[in-house]
Amino acid sequence: MAEMKRIGREFFERDAEQVARELLGMILVRKLKDGRELRARIVETEAYFGEEDPASRACKKGDLRETMKLEGGRILVYGVHNNWLINFVTGKKGDAEAVLLRALEPLNFQEKTKGPGLLTRALEIDKMFHKKIIIDCEEIFVLDDGSQKEIEVIERFRIGVKRDLKKPMRFYIKDSKYVSKK
Repeated sequence: MAEMKRIGREFFERDAEQVARELLGMILVRKLKDGRELRARIVETEAYFGEEDPASRACKKGDLRETMKLEGGRILVYGVHNNWLINFVTGKKGDAEAVLLRALEPLNFQEKTKGPGLLTRALEIDKMFHKKIIIDCEEIFVLDDGSQKEIEVIERFRIGVKRDLKKPMRFYIKDSKYVSKK
């Protein structure tokens, strides 16, 4: 088994599309207050960009746009339809890019994680993580176990988006049964 290493700032300080693709196969770790450590493989992501992206939170003024403009490696949490969604800010400070986690494969627990609201509920992720730096956070972080080198990535258009970019920005692991929608 490959050695697991924690993802650093330089990983997140790149283009949202590149980060969204390369997060696939990595392990999201969530340490709960009761001492349990939940681990799940990232199997589906979506990339979002600045004001030129009609589906991006950066299109509107306010906290979400300003958070997307922070340095890569910040956590962005916001609510949609009574669900929390978790994103990782990417790129350089001022870029307004982020990657949404859409689906996870549970590795050491059994909960529904096929969708961004389900995965945050399963991992007890809420607004308290908003603006934290994932690379310094002890309660939630990403590990690279090297397995993403062996996966095939499928590209599709983003889900639930009325106006999308001309290029697909949704990425998932081919044949994963944990993807939210095929």
